[in-house]
Amino acid sequence: MEGIVVLAVIVVLALILGVKPVMLLAAATALVGLFLLFMVVFFFISFFGMLSAKRTEAEFTRIGKRSPEARFNLAFYKIGDQEYPNIFPEEGIMEKMLYKTDRKYYVRVHRKGYVFDRFAVMTCTVGFIVSILIVSAAVFAAVNFL
Repeated sequence: MEGIVVLAVIVVLALILGVKPVMLLAAATALVGLFLLFMVVFFFISFFGMLSAKRTEAEFTRIGKRSPEARFNLAFYKIGDQEYPNIFPEEGIMEKMLYKTDRKYYVRVHRKGYVFDRFAVMTCTVGFIVSILIVSAAVFAAVNFL
């Protein structure tokens, strides 16, 4: 909500200072383009990080924070004697249904010390495909309509 108020103040100040509405529209388009670029890079790195990780069997142990000052809860998996956190925050809505303790799952272990569980694999794959589709649609729109 605060972001919308800040954005409205910036737009009003820009209009008062004489910035043309077309320039504001161009700035908004550039901002959306940067967001799309960030999304593609994020999912590209995540997807290929997942592909480079080694698939192994792990036991789900708990949901918790990596450190006391961490903002999000993570799913933790035990492989051998080592416990690894999931790369993405846990799905809090259906936590009890999705994560079953003392159950074996196949995960992908990355060399940096985290895992991609089945939900992270799905997120990376779908996000990578959707981000490519969105960028393709944006390029198509830019080429054909501008």
